[in-house]
Amino acid sequence: MKRIYLIIFIAVLSLTSCNKWLDIQPELEIRKNAIFENEQGFKDVLIGSYIRMATPSLYGLNTTMVLPELISQHWTPVTGTISAYLSSFDYTQTTSKNLFEAVWLQYYQTILNINSILEDIDSKKDMFANGNYEVIKGEALGLRAFLHLEVLRFWGSVPGNIVLANKAIPYVKTVTKDPNKLIANSYQEVLDNILADLNQAEELLSADPILTYSNAVLNSPSTLAGIDKTKPYPADEYHFFRQVRFNYYAVKATKARYYLWRGDNVQALENALAVINAKNSDGTAKFTLGSETAANNGQLTFPTEHIFAVSNTLSTQTLTSVFFNNNTAYTQTATYLNTAFESTLHTSDIRYRSNRLWELRVIPLAGNFNFFKKYNDTDSKTAVKDIPLIRLAEMYFIATECGSELLFRDYRIARVLDPSIDGTLTSATAIKERLEKEYRKEFYGEGQMFFFYKRHNYNKFTWPVAKVVTESAYKLPIPESQSMFE
Repeated sequence: MKRIYLIIFIAVLSLTSCNKWLDIQPELEIRKNAIFENEQGFKDVLIGSYIRMATPSLYGLNTTMVLPELISQHWTPVTGTISAYLSSFDYTQTTSKNLFEAVWLQYYQTILNINSILEDIDSKKDMFANGNYEVIKGEALGLRAFLHLEVLRFWGSVPGNIVLANKAIPYVKTVTKDPNKLIANSYQEVLDNILADLNQAEELLSADPILTYSNAVLNSPSTLAGIDKTKPYPADEYHFFRQVRFNYYAVKATKARYYLWRGDNVQALENALAVINAKNSDGTAKFTLGSETAANNGQLTFPTEHIFAVSNTLSTQTLTSVFFNNNTAYTQTATYLNTAFESTLHTSDIRYRSNRLWELRVIPLAGNFNFFKKYNDTDSKTAVKDIPLIRLAEMYFIATECGSELLFRDYRIARVLDPSIDGTLTSATAIKERLEKEYRKEFYGEGQMFFFYKRHNYNKFTWPVAKVVTESAYKLPIPESQSMFE
C-alpha cells in the first residue's frame, strides 16, 4: 500500500489562484454536494489541504526555508534580490510584497478548504465508519487552529506587546469568496478561537490511531501481511502515516507552542511533556530524539522526531535549484557556521561534523559554495519527502524554557554536545542565551529561529554579524490587496 496523495484532486481545488481574494472556484460550488456524498470525499478534501500545505508557496519552501530564514539572517544575502531585502527587513520592495501576499493567500485558501469539510461533516456523520468522523473532524479543527496560529505568529504583534482588544488577523470559520467577509478579529478573539479549536480537536482525536499503534507500525502498512491477524491493527488505510496527519500529539505540541506564545509557561510545559513522555503500549517512547545513526544516514530532519510533517512528493524538483549544486543556492559562510555551531567546542555534534549538514564545493567559473544538506536524501540530489513542521526537539526546548532544565541534558546527549554546558542554565538569561544557539543549530532551514527571536523581541542580532532589529521587522505587513481587511 502506498501513501494516498490524490493528485487528481488538485484539478478540483486549484493550488493557485488568479484572484487576489480568497477564491472558491465556481466549479467547486457546483460539485460540492458530489464531493461530499461519501466518506472518501471528505478524506480527499483533507488530503488536498495537506497537499497545498506541502507546496513551495507554503511549507514546501516559503514558510520553512525562505521567509523566516532570511529574516533570521540564515542565508547569505545577494544584492538586489529578495534575500537582501528580507535580510535587511525591507518589506517595501515588490518582490517582498509578492511573497507576503502569496503566503497569506495560500494560508487562507487552505483554511477555506478545511472549512468546507467542517461545514458539511456533522450533517453526514452517519456515513462514516472506523471512527473516521472523529479522526477527520479532529484533524480539520486542529489544522484550522494550527494555520491561524502560524498566520498570527507571522503577521501579529510581538507577543509581549499585544493589546488583546486590537485587531489582529481574520479567524475564518466559513467558506466564502466575498472579500468583505475577510475581516480582522481582535487578538482576544483569535486566541480564544485557536484554543477552542485545539480543545475540540483533542477531544475528537482521543481515539487517534497514533495512541494505539507505534509510528513504526503506522509507517509500514506493507508489513500488514506479516502481522498476526489475531492482534489489532488499523482498520482503515487512512489511519496510517499519522506523522503526516494532524494527529493527537500534533494538537498537544501546538498547544505547547500556543501557550508559550501567550506566556503561560505552566500550560506550555504540561503540553510539551505530554509529547515528550508519550509511550507505546510496550512502554517504548512514541517519539525519540534523533541519533547518530540517523545523522550518519543523512536523515538530518530526524524522522523519529516528527510530530507533524507534510509530505512533499515534488521536493526534489522544488529544492534542487534552492540547495543542490547551484551557484544561486541559499548558502552561508563557513566561518559564520563554525561560530554558530560552536565547532571548536562541540567537535562531535552529530549534525555538523563530517560535512553532514553543510558541504563546501567548487562550482566552475563561480567559486566556492557551502551547500546546505538537511533536505538531501544522503548525498544524492533527491530531497527528503517529509518536511517537519513540529519536531520533538522543540518540545524539549519549550520544556527547558519553562522550568525543566534537566531535560536539556537528554537533548545534549542525543546530539553529542560537549558536557561543559551541563550546569550552566542557572538563570532565565542563561537559558535564553543557550536556547538561542540551539534553536539556530537545530532548526536551520526549518523556520523556527524567527519565532524564537520574535517571541523574545530581540532588538539586536549578534550572528552572523551585529544588526539592530526594530519591532516592525517582526510584524509582516498585511498584503495591500487585502484593502478591506480593516
